[in-house]
Amino acid sequence: MGEERRLSMVAELIRDHIHLEGIDQYLKSTGIKENDFIPIKPASFSGEIFAVDGSNAALCGWTTARVNLIRAGYAVYRGREWQRTAITFDDLFLADPLLCQSNFDPYLEHYFGLKGIDLQESDLDRLSSYYREMQEYLAINDALDHARPGDIILYDGSFEVFEPLRAVLSVIFTRAGEREISLLAVSKSSSLSWGDEITLPFVQHTALAGSRLYPGQAWCLSLKDKNVEAGQGRWGGQSYVVRFCSQTSLAFRVDAPAYLSRDLGAVLGKLAEHSSSAESMGYPHALFRAHRDIRITEQEAAGARQRLMARLMEMGMTIGQIRMLMLDYHDILEMKSRF
Repeated sequence: MGEERRLSMVAELIRDHIHLEGIDQYLKSTGIKENDFIPIKPASFSGEIFAVDGSNAALCGWTTARVNLIRAGYAVYRGREWQRTAITFDDLFLADPLLCQSNFDPYLEHYFGLKGIDLQESDLDRLSSYYREMQEYLAINDALDHARPGDIILYDGSFEVFEPLRAVLSVIFTRAGEREISLLAVSKSSSLSWGDEITLPFVQHTALAGSRLYPGQAWCLSLKDKNVEAGQGRWGGQSYVVRFCSQTSLAFRVDAPAYLSRDLGAVLGKLAEHSSSAESMGYPHALFRAHRDIRITEQEAAGARQRLMARLMEMGMTIGQIRMLMLDYHDILEMKSRF
């Protein structure tokens, strides 16, 4: 098969996976009806919006462990005015399956009243992800301590999480409900899918369908009883696709705990009022600011890596020993150095 022919075949496959010509088949296959798209009316809001985010950068590693720089925190807005950014965690994490108990248990027991979770079978990448998630949940917990009834807390991500940390979310949902604080998760990317013969992107196609059915309007679509691959769905709430701003075709997956179901429309209206900034059109601006303030840049990660290597050499190791003991042969084949 010629290169050009193969290229055309792959391009056709890509088009089939992402292009949505009409919405009739989409509506039929997913079980979605036109009136399932509920319009959102922007509403003024005088309370505070807390936007929680986290960042994770790999610094170095070897065959049995890995070191990451992890940061978590939140940005706070009142109306269109930034109030403050709080960093709740900013430290190195050494991912070692045998150190799980000492790394996780003190936080889980002190802040959430939970006993340890078993993570010893997890790979190193997943351990780092779990630790970042836990620190993000601690940031939510800190935001709950500072928020007032009626305020909104947004989490950058999804509440559809792996089983080990699901009990933490249950505690957080209970606290948020008791304190009358609205807690939502907003995903920048989503693996929600539909389709029988091939896997199609649900959120993006829903955004296109909603834009055609309700042009110039913000809207919300519940995924309850829809033919969508939406994960295990045992986290204690409901998932939605939401278009926050009428001036863009972007839509996002939004997860809402069960206690918020009756008030969700009002909460989304308040967020729609603050999702039309030029910097992040269609996305809650508080989450945009949180991402910018909390992210770990490549320069920061490189600086932390160099300081760590310098400290190892101060302790008597040579750069040759460090490179040999942390050797990844892929780096040799690719002719690049991690240090």
